Amino acid sequence: MIQEKRSESKKLIPVYLQKLFLEKTDKNHFIRMPEILSFLETKGIYADRRTIYSAISLLNTAGFEIVGIQEKGGYKYHHPNRTFNTNELKFLIDSVAASKFLTERKSKELIEKIKSLGCIYNKESLNRNVLLGNRIKSMNDKVLKNLDTIYAAIGNNRKIIFKYVKWTPERKFVLKRKGQPYSVSPFAVTLNDDNYYLIAYDDKYLNVRHYRIDKMQSINISPVAREGIEYCKQFNIAEYKQKTFGMYGGREEMVSLIAPNDLAGVFIDRFGSALYIRKNFDDPNTFITKIDVAVSPQFFGWLCGLGSHVRIISPETVKDEYTNYLLDILSNYNCTEP
Repeated sequence: MIQEKRSESKKLIPVYLQKLFLEKTDKNHFIRMPEILSFLETKGIYADRRTIYSAISLLNTAGFEIVGIQEKGGYKYHHPNRTFNTNELKFLIDSVAASKFLTERKSKELIEKIKSLGCIYNKESLNRNVLLGNRIKSMNDKVLKNLDTIYAAIGNNRKIIFKYVKWTPERKFVLKRKGQPYSVSPFAVTLNDDNYYLIAYDDKYLNVRHYRIDKMQSINISPVAREGIEYCKQFNIAEYKQKTFGMYGGREEMVSLIAPNDLAGVFIDRFGSALYIRKNFDDPNTFITKIDVAVSPQFFGWLCGLGSHVRIISPETVKDEYTNYLLDILSNYNCTEP
């Protein structure tokens, strides 16, 4: 019975070795045979060198690379090619910490899991001193679950039904439409300004709309097949994100502007290198550009941030709207009431 138990334990040697090499070795850190044997003894396994060589060979055959390097007095071993190097793990940790769509609790949980992907020698460097409490984090801990439901609906070509919420000044969520459910055909998911958005076809309005996933509640997959498939096939998410500001919709317009030459990079970064842009022949210090945008207060706010030297040329309707937008803001500062 004891012999049989020892035989069964030895079958676990490759599993224990994989764990050992992941925890204690990387490109620059090695372990030697005495350390391997000692580690297995802590698991109640007493093996000889030939058994270890056989287990290492088995792991290499299975695709888990273990390299032996000869040195004075024997060999040292390591698992050099890890799935993620230290810099990549740091990037993943920083990305999780900066993600507003994750709650603080979920962020900490994921960061600890990412740290476990590194060996013990880089654990200290992975302590990024991330101050999660000082960041704006989502209060909806079901974002990842919502994503799974949405992708399942897309994969099964089904509509979804959900309720949508908004913030109040009391920092509470309240249901929009007095709690009446939304029914849409999910098409895609996009990440914008650190928030996940659902891109969906609304058959009531016969167009594409977007919804912040952390504000979606009680998502259920409908038995009804999706609509607007042909419409959505021609839909370009990248162009949609360029046209909308802060993921706020509006009517689409081709807007022409004049701007100083030193702001060319701002427009190219926002609208892409294929942006129409040319010199202003009347003023060599400025350029003229045409941008296809969703006209909205968010777009006007973006223009304000570029300063007084950026000017809308056409269309006249957008010029008038922008003028009224600025006058409305100015009126708040011209009143005599406190």
